[in-house]
Amino acid sequence: MIRKEEGFAGQRSAILPADAIHQLAAHPLCESLYITDIGFYPTASFHDRDRFRGSAQHILIYCAEGKGWFKTGGSRFVVGANEFFIIPANHAHSYGADPEMPWSIYWIHFTGRLSQDFIDFLQLPPGAVTIPPRQQRFALFDEILSHLEMSFNEENLVYASNALRHFLTTFKSSLVNPIPVAISGQDAVGQTIEYMKQNLNRNLTLSELAGIANMSASHYSAVFRQKIQKSPINFFTFLKIQKACHLLKDTPLRINEVADQLGYQDAFHFSRIFTGMMGISPRDFRRKVTG
Repeated sequence: MIRKEEGFAGQRSAILPADAIHQLAAHPLCESLYITDIGFYPTASFHDRDRFRGSAQHILIYCAEGKGWFKTGGSRFVVGANEFFIIPANHAHSYGADPEMPWSIYWIHFTGRLSQDFIDFLQLPPGAVTIPPRQQRFALFDEILSHLEMSFNEENLVYASNALRHFLTTFKSSLVNPIPVAISGQDAVGQTIEYMKQNLNRNLTLSELAGIANMSASHYSAVFRQKIQKSPINFFTFLKIQKACHLLKDTPLRINEVADQLGYQDAFHFSRIFTGMMGISPRDFRRKVTG
């Protein structure tokens, strides 16, 4: 399999750490249905997955453009634009993009006590199911992903889990469906977040970020914390580790090379930070998501 060194241009995803997943599994407002991984891969050339033991979660993939395929239960199905499918948990499967017209996909890994009930509610036939493209559905997906891109605090986890219920029901009904709403880069905090995303290979300082926001360091830090509920540097580290998840999942880069791309000269230091945030070492994370 060929994989691009940087994944797919414009891709977005949020991969929840072990402690957030444990919190969801125990939370009375989330335990019945919750997300463990979510993302959008545009024009995902060379994208494919083989899971001989299946996934611990159900997997929903919606193809917005292009083509792809999936195999499960001994059958192979073609997937086209405005079609989706769900692979049940613990079912061996494989899927991938068409080499000539690679798909652009929205995908979610989800589980919970009622997750199978939601799948049963959809009453899906074998193969890919065609649905009309509804702007509300894309917007709702973007809201869920945007919340999880920002923070794994309780408010965002509860929002994402309960919005997932709405999102799944849009596939049953043709009444509701969305468009991605871009995170605003017009305000000072938004501008610095965009700057962080463009400089994940560096070690940015609070004073540098405050200068971009045209604020004093103390004022900028207070405004940022009020809006994002994290300090600027902690949030920057959060973005780095999410990028590390993408690189470990979608590229063959060695762990020290991933660390280097994210501005960590010491691979052991990078591993400690990654493990502290994700609850699993980089090596074990790679085994988990590619095994």
